[in-house]
Amino acid sequence: MARLADYGIELDKLSNRSTVNIDGHDFPVVLSHEAIEYIGIVYGDDYQKFENDLNDFLNRSNSQLTISKIKSSDWKIIKALVYGMLAAGGLEESPNDVFAWLGFRNETVEVFTACMEIFSKNTFQVADVKKSKKPQDFQKAKRKNNNRNHKKNPKN
Repeated sequence: MARLADYGIELDKLSNRSTVNIDGHDFPVVLSHEAIEYIGIVYGDDYQKFENDLNDFLNRSNSQLTISKIKSSDWKIIKALVYGMLAAGGLEESPNDVFAWLGFRNETVEVFTACMEIFSKNTFQVADVKKSKKPQDFQKAKRKNNNRNHKKNPKN
């Protein structure tokens, strides 16, 4: 059976994973389908709602993310993304334990920023999918007009 390494693919160098340093320890973070499931569980809503709220939050912050500019409702977004990516990276703690450990500190914002770098490289917008010709669930089927149900004129 072939392994990804046999094809030169190094899992630790993929764009959907990295490590973050918290309290002097390196923790793997991964953006995957599993991470999206964890994000939805922690966020308590549909992933699309999370992504919309995340985009609103990022637009409001104008790339100037500091603890003093983060609203209490924004922490829900930060915690969901950070926990989702830590859990997908292999951390086996409950969300409550992770949030109690992280608390409200600058390091949490730094971890969120690192997670956002991975997130922004590996996600797409729904609008981009709608532009694609391939995903048929976003495209309405176009009927070909082959003169159906029309009488053919016999050639003379």
